[in-house]
Amino acid sequence: MRLIVLGDLQLTDFDNPQLDEARDFFFEEFFRQVAAHQADLVIAVGDTVTYGYISELTRQDELAAKAGLKMLRIPGNHDAYKVPKNELAPFFLGEHPRASQTDLFTTFDAGPVRFLLLDTTREIDTNWSGFVTDEQLAWLDEQIAAYNQSGPPFLVAMGHHPITGTTHLSELLWYNIFNSPAVQERFARLTRPPAFYVCGHNHSNSITGPDAQGWYYVPLGAPLLCYSYGLFTFDDDGSNMRFEKIDIDRSDPAFWKAMDTSRQAQDEGFNERPPEAMFGEPNDHMLVVSR
Repeated sequence: MRLIVLGDLQLTDFDNPQLDEARDFFFEEFFRQVAAHQADLVIAVGDTVTYGYISELTRQDELAAKAGLKMLRIPGNHDAYKVPKNELAPFFLGEHPRASQTDLFTTFDAGPVRFLLLDTTREIDTNWSGFVTDEQLAWLDEQIAAYNQSGPPFLVAMGHHPITGTTHLSELLWYNIFNSPAVQERFARLTRPPAFYVCGHNHSNSITGPDAQGWYYVPLGAPLLCYSYGLFTFDDDGSNMRFEKIDIDRSDPAFWKAMDTSRQAQDEGFNERPPEAMFGEPNDHMLVVSR
């Protein structure tokens, strides 16, 4: 089973025709490159848009459809800035039903993988750190207990925000899930490793693990900053998982110009650190785990 994961996309409504044209050129071609892999599943790990406007999400869907890409989103803090989660729901979690009336989290199996898609976002809140509600923590407890009893050979939990102190920048204020210890308490109950926590938020490539319970932590860098995305390959028999960073093909000058224009037009927070500071080291670009 082949899974592509996209870091923070941050498609932005620039309200400037030239910038919007460059944005559309970049995203349509980028989505074509992703679609060309013909992966079984493509998941965007939140902050898929910048301001949280429905118009941004709609435009992103239009560009993905033109490129032939079917993409499942999980929510990030930028996605939830303007609109209540109940109004965002049609754009997130794909075809999978929500496990909550208030938040956007779910579980499903695909091939040799059980997915737990978490909602680490606050609703219409300028605090851009992550938070996992008590309802979701109880659900996570139940899901890990069920997985310990039976299920596919691999467990992949995904959320927008990192766990504190696990990967690049995650020790900084607001660069993590505020109540990370409560999430880690649930993760520590895993008895069928290995498992993977895949996230975004900090815009950089970084891999750590396994920890004492067999969890690996794999944040994906923002494509506009790291010029890349991630490909996971899970053997159907459960024997191996391989992760590799895939570089965006920037050989076309027009595409590269549109991409760089889109990056530079983002706000100061997005461009606070230069791209080369977010690329990661070679050991952040590949991972092989055998059972």
